[in-house]
Amino acid sequence: MVTEQGPAGSIFRNEILAALPAKEIEALRPHLNRVTLISGQVLHEPDNPITDVFFVEAGVVSLTANTTDNGQVEVGLTGREGLVGVSVMLNPKPVSVHRAFIQVPGFANRMSSAVLQAAVMQSPVLRDRCLRCVEMIMVESSQVAACNARHNLPERMARWLLMVRDRLDSDNLPMTQEFLSVMLGVRRSGVSVTANTLQAAGLIRQSRGHFTIVDKAGLAAASCDCYRIIRQSQDRIFGMYDFVHSSVLHRTRSRDFASISSASLLKRAISYAL
Repeated sequence: MVTEQGPAGSIFRNEILAALPAKEIEALRPHLNRVTLISGQVLHEPDNPITDVFFVEAGVVSLTANTTDNGQVEVGLTGREGLVGVSVMLNPKPVSVHRAFIQVPGFANRMSSAVLQAAVMQSPVLRDRCLRCVEMIMVESSQVAACNARHNLPERMARWLLMVRDRLDSDNLPMTQEFLSVMLGVRRSGVSVTANTLQAAGLIRQSRGHFTIVDKAGLAAASCDCYRIIRQSQDRIFGMYDFVHSSVLHRTRSRDFASISSASLLKRAISYAL
């Protein structure tokens, strides 16, 4: 169960919420509840209805696909750049495709799916940003699937460590070899050998429950091209946002809303959803 902390804070690190105009974020604020994310905690299970979505403020959420032998393999990651529960953007009665659980602890702002679905109908900026998250997850999951099928374990581990590092903005990654073996879908012994190889090359340092990236550039060179492809896709998908954001606001201001502000429309749509 997710631990409630109370109302959302005044400053947002989540890039979706931080990008919203001030009036729109104020309209959403009463519907955002700050929650603590605990390591291993499950937010969504496959084939279960998505009743709430999570705007990650700190920490990392893993998205995994289940296998018939009760195993699981990671197919994507979400940090403060995105949203957990993107199926809400595609289906009026959303069901989780992946298992979403906390890889690195932190906190998030939770919102009901119904409120988000109503809000995106009235906010071009929120809708655009959430749809970009959907696109990013599609790109990431397909590239990770290709990586898992075609590349060797040292390349995959290097790619994975870099992806986590990008979402934490830190070289210190709190995780165990056992957890890493589950995420990569390999035996722990394979992870141990590979981690020792990367450490001997001076790229990482291991300690109990932690990996530290010592040489980011060297680790990127040891990774397969999948890391570069995913990063370039992320820059393309989110990097153009400032231009789109300003264009959307310009078009919105030029329309005649009969003196009704977008924030008022947003509040009205949310009230209908509740």
